[in-house]
Amino acid sequence: DMENDISAASELHQKYKHFRILVIGRANAGKTTLLKRVCNTTEEPCIYDKQNNNLVHLDLPYQRGIHDVNRPFAFKSNPQFIFHDSPGFEAGGVEELNKVQQFIEEHAKATEANDQLHVIWFCFRPDKSRPLLDLERQFFNKHVKNVPVIAIYTKFDDLVSQVYDPELEVEMATEENRQCAIFCLKDKFEKPLDKCEFPPKAHLHLEGMYCFKELIQKTADSLDNFAIEMLFVSVQQNNLELCIKYAVR
Repeated sequence: DMENDISAASELHQKYKHFRILVIGRANAGKTTLLKRVCNTTEEPCIYDKQNNNLVHLDLPYQRGIHDVNRPFAFKSNPQFIFHDSPGFEAGGVEELNKVQQFIEEHAKATEANDQLHVIWFCFRPDKSRPLLDLERQFFNKHVKNVPVIAIYTKFDDLVSQVYDPELEVEMATEENRQCAIFCLKDKFEKPLDKCEFPPKAHLHLEGMYCFKELIQKTADSLDNFAIEMLFVSVQQNNLELCIKYAVR
């Protein structure tokens, strides 16, 4: 059975040239940092039009505030990763939510292997005073076909600072404040999302210099098609242990 699985996956793998990720997140959620570190680069992305022509080598989706979920981009350091960017669903962002849902629907129906959407990274910047928005809950209460969603909580250090208790003894403060931040994160974000009709496949909080091995591992674990798993593992470059694991398999 394993030989048949690998043979079928290898055949399917030949059809896939890219791994496509939709990245969603409010302003200042740390998406730029996330993607650059995943692709191990400091350069800005190359942006493509609908005909896959490289428009210009600059960061239109970020610095100039232009977000077009239908316009793919990639980094020269790892062009097999194709990204799409949505600015998140701030108050009054119903139109953006509808655009994203339409985008997911279209790519879920795509017959061409390289047009399919493989995973969604939903980025949250956890804030003690700003819990989930209604539109964010709405996204997780509507069917996103079979595309797995990973909830990523960036800038976790900021949340630790928000719950910091100066009364604690110095040697205990770091760990206790961190545990308090984790409890706050679970209470305001993870638990409400898990109660939605279509909860995330996994939750991940990033802190410090953003170690991405866990993100890569959880993304691979969320994929239920062996060929797509193989594609993702071969495309990513930051988790050598994962490559060894799949090589052994």
